[in-house]
Amino acid sequence: MNSTSPAVQPKAFIIPSRQEIYSWARWNGLEWVSTFGDAGLDEMRHYCAEIQLVSEAEAMAMENARYRKPWEEISEERYIDQLEVLPPVDWHWGACESFKSSEMYGGDVTSIFAKCRGRFFECRDLISLTPGDILEGIKTAFFAGDSVNSGH
Repeated sequence: MNSTSPAVQPKAFIIPSRQEIYSWARWNGLEWVSTFGDAGLDEMRHYCAEIQLVSEAEAMAMENARYRKPWEEISEERYIDQLEVLPPVDWHWGACESFKSSEMYGGDVTSIFAKCRGRFFECRDLISLTPGDILEGIKTAFFAGDSVNSGH
């Protein structure tokens, strides 16, 4: 297999209207087929006309978008409950205390919780977000008008 072979570029069959991965794909030497049932794109389109074959990265980005949810303010009770219900992932202290749920919603998306300036927040986003990304997201959503040098 050389570097231009289709088999080295993972793919998936998706249903765009549902933002859903229908099946992962594998190269059978002639065409991309479903990992279950060995159906190719043309055959699958007999059952669902909108099925598309896309790269693994495109499929995961679409799937992740389906589960993401913007930041919202929550109660301290919810924050503590979520901190205690499952072992936290990537618990970070600093200008903004944050942790991620060890349970995934789907794809690479999990619930993220933060405490910043005495307030509590939750979103669903990529588990790969850094503490800096989390702090910036909260600042943008809730503290955008605040400035240390604003003179007010």
